[in-house]
Amino acid sequence: MATLPSEVNGVTVGFASTVNKNVGQNLVDALKHCIKSDIAPSHVLNKIYVSSANDSHSTPSWHVQQKAVDISRINGPKIVLGYPGVDEIKAIVQGIQNCFEEYSLRRENFGPYIKKKLGQDWFVPGHDDHIHLSID
Repeated sequence: MATLPSEVNGVTVGFASTVNKNVGQNLVDALKHCIKSDIAPSHVLNKIYVSSANDSHSTPSWHVQQKAVDISRINGPKIVLGYPGVDEIKAIVQGIQNCFEEYSLRRENFGPYIKKKLGQDWFVPGHDDHIHLSID
């Protein structure tokens, strides 16, 4: 088992008070793959906020299996549907989700930009206000 770090590739990671940071090492490796300060052209990612990891979900859930994380804030502001007036957040969300699609152990990549499961388009309700990333 691994622990979600408070910094990934120079990006500060904040956590909701309910987050259980104990997760699988492959999930930490996935974050190291797609959380980078230069993930989006012309924008700098300084901070993400993890609202859920190994917690607050009922079985069955990849969260309970220590294989999923939800990111609900980028550089402070909450992620919201349509990214009203915030090109920076939109670009960074797109960068994270696109990069996660390149990770070999990716499973679910649900967010406001794309919703994919195992690389295929997938319908899932919600996820317009956060990025849900899970690994196999």
